[in-house]
Amino acid sequence: MREKIAIVFMTLSAVATLVLGGAVVHELGKKATVQTAANAPAVTSSQATTSGTGATAGTQATQGKTITSGGNQGTTQVGNLSTSSTGVSHGVITVGGIYDETGPFDATVERDTVRAYFNMINAQGGVNGYKFQLRDCDSAYDPTQAHQCAQQMVSSGVLAIVGWLSVSGEQPETPYLSQQGVPIIGGLGVPSEFSSPISFPTTANLVRYGTAIGAHAVDLQVHHPGVIVLNANFIAPVQQALVNSLHAHHIQETSVNQVDPTKADYTDLVLKLRRENADSVLAGLDPFSYQRLFQAMERQSWFPKVLGLGLDKESANKDYGKAGDGAESLTPLLEPADHTSQPGIKEYVGAVQRYFPNQVPALDVYTEGDWVAAELFVEAIRKIGTNPVNRKSLVDALNSITNFDTKGLTKPLSYSAGNSHDPNKCFQWIQKRSGIWTTHSGWNCF
Repeated sequence: MREKIAIVFMTLSAVATLVLGGAVVHELGKKATVQTAANAPAVTSSQATTSGTGATAGTQATQGKTITSGGNQGTTQVGNLSTSSTGVSHGVITVGGIYDETGPFDATVERDTVRAYFNMINAQGGVNGYKFQLRDCDSAYDPTQAHQCAQQMVSSGVLAIVGWLSVSGEQPETPYLSQQGVPIIGGLGVPSEFSSPISFPTTANLVRYGTAIGAHAVDLQVHHPGVIVLNANFIAPVQQALVNSLHAHHIQETSVNQVDPTKADYTDLVLKLRRENADSVLAGLDPFSYQRLFQAMERQSWFPKVLGLGLDKESANKDYGKAGDGAESLTPLLEPADHTSQPGIKEYVGAVQRYFPNQVPALDVYTEGDWVAAELFVEAIRKIGTNPVNRKSLVDALNSITNFDTKGLTKPLSYSAGNSHDPNKCFQWIQKRSGIWTTHSGWNCF
């Protein structure tokens, strides 16, 4: 029976390949790059719409053991983990990353943060005789393009995905990559990344963000907030967690509003919340959308309390204006703005400054999470030692990591073999004071 099923899937795969044709292959070849900084010693080589969820595909057989993952997103089938030297050649380890490099988001800074870490390690001589490089692909906030990128990562034979950021791609492509037996380290924190035994998040689950925002709203004496969230394909459980947390703390929202990342003007939404007598705004947006939201508040001279996630991007903060004064954000990583002398922060910001200086103003909580992802990946390679480096040994090494010290950027991270990984459950509260994001709490764990 298994053989018949395999034949069916192989036939369907072949038909799909013929339909897509050489044009797709040509386009994929153009979209991926392997790049390092020129001066680096690294190796060369308005409202609610519904986002798509991307395509899915069958599982390619490799060597190793098949695992089934449970978790809050259902069951994730995980392909056999290869014991061949996939992504390892001539002393170079190649990993992949899918990034929204064009479109409404600019995740090139996340890409370059991972490269900065690899460049730093390569300059120190590498690890266990290996140096590192990142192969990237532009998902352009398009789930179809993200799936094409994921297919290319599989076909090009990267060892793993490390520190990616694809807003419409991560939720559907995590199950797909898991089916192909490709380990994932880091990411945005979408729910599906917490439902695979070969996904190793380094930041908090976005669903937990929702719970934490609702809890912190009590501290701010919020009573009737207007809620604004991005209409991404992972938002439903995040939004529900936020609303549930508000209600559990006896807070009633005036409305919940989903917005598209391309929404150019938030004036209509500001006027709507003002008519509803919202006493605050609780937001889950991208940094670029926050700019437009605060600008609309400024134009309407409406300055409610604002609490959200991911507000600390310096290049966006300059446009927040008076409306951004006193805004609060929560972060599962140490805020760099008021910890400039902390060793982990100095290393992180210093490496980006050295290799990609133009990207420093764009650093934020998401880039820091991807820095930690690269750090975790290299630690796993270090733990493999003189044994062969392959997907199976990489996953085994990651699962053996306990109380990993991220040099103070997060609470220590631990992983073990099992259906899912969820190591980062703690947040700090930060507030914009005199133009600087200032931490005003210890770690609050959920």
